[in-house]
Amino acid sequence: MTNNFIQNCWKNLEKNSSIPTKLNNVLILDFNEAKKKILEEDQDFIKKITKSLFEGNFYILKKAFSKEFMINLRKKSFELYKSKPSEFHKMLEGAPDFHRVIDIEIGKKYAIKMCKHSFYFYPWNKDPLKIFEPIYERWRIVKKLMGLDEREYESNTPKDGVVDRIQVVQYPSKVGYLEPHTDPHQHQRLFFSGYMSKQGEDFEGLGFYLIDKNNEIVEVEHQIETGDVGIGYSTIYHGVAPVNTNKTPDWENGEDGRWFLSMFSNASDEVKSRVTSASIKEKFLDKRLYPNFE
Repeated sequence: MTNNFIQNCWKNLEKNSSIPTKLNNVLILDFNEAKKKILEEDQDFIKKITKSLFEGNFYILKKAFSKEFMINLRKKSFELYKSKPSEFHKMLEGAPDFHRVIDIEIGKKYAIKMCKHSFYFYPWNKDPLKIFEPIYERWRIVKKLMGLDEREYESNTPKDGVVDRIQVVQYPSKVGYLEPHTDPHQHQRLFFSGYMSKQGEDFEGLGFYLIDKNNEIVEVEHQIETGDVGIGYSTIYHGVAPVNTNKTPDWENGEDGRWFLSMFSNASDEVKSRVTSASIKEKFLDKRLYPNFE
């Protein structure tokens, strides 16, 4: 059953204030420390962190995954699909795992513009890389913090309406990006991101960013290590800017660019008028976001 105390914390916040859209502060917290307090249902901690997240604070949770796990996941995802054609499958009953090369032109067709190479994995398939259990160990903690049952949606398939999806993403050098956007909060209050690359080690440049109350770009990659995760209220404006902007993109190279792990519970394509991520009305003209193809 849903944890009533955590659920009520969120409902009181959402009832009395409008949902946040702009970043307040970036905060650092050890993942295992947060995990312990959430599992113990430490009411003081839960009150503080739900309020903090609803105020627009973004948390970098340190050392959620090992560096080795993240590096192996990006390598294995790339190797699994490097000889297979790029495909697209809607989230319908029986949807397979697949990968898709989303170049700049294809990316313009999405609700939010993007350019990336994505690898999609669903829990009803065979889990060829054996990733669901180690990822769910972390995801369940965040689900509990969101007021959900720890195993919410895990057994769902598209006919049930909301499904879990793991997405491993490569943003190739120079062209890889995701325009500023908000994520739907109806089924997952928090966006939950895993960091598979490190600025200064794997790539150079802006990468992941958030937008603050002054409409300024807030850089965060310099605070992130491979294996950290980030959480923020889903409606906070965020995006991904190109990295390695002086390099030629290499779609055939699994070491190129910046890598990212997405864990999100989506309304499936079996749902009529489903809510998806949305681009934002404000246009941020800083050339760091789109230096090569505006």
